[in-house]
Amino acid sequence: MKKLLPEIKNKIKKIISFKKINSNNHWRFLLYIFLITTTILIGSSFYLLNKIKNQQIFQITVESKKQPILMNEKLLDRVNESFEQKVLIEKEIKDGLKSYKDPSIN
Repeated sequence: MKKLLPEIKNKIKKIISFKKINSNNHWRFLLYIFLITTTILIGSSFYLLNKIKNQQIFQITVESKKQPILMNEKLLDRVNESFEQKVLIEKEIKDGLKSYKDPSIN
């Protein structure tokens, strides 16, 4: 019984600790895992990008519809004319061809 108990204890210790703790190996293991996951992510994203560019995934069908005219053309013409008139009046005022009465003075 005295021999059996230490033997079982030693076996359990060997099973639990596979290797002695070596921080260099642990960091190397973590680095390999990181590099493998990043290469897998980059590879899969390039694969998906290629599939999307070739329109094998997320295909878009373009429907050409003639858009109805939502603007009133007559009203647009009147607005354009009023702006043109304002520009002409501004030029006349700057050139001094016509004098306008100041509406603030009565």
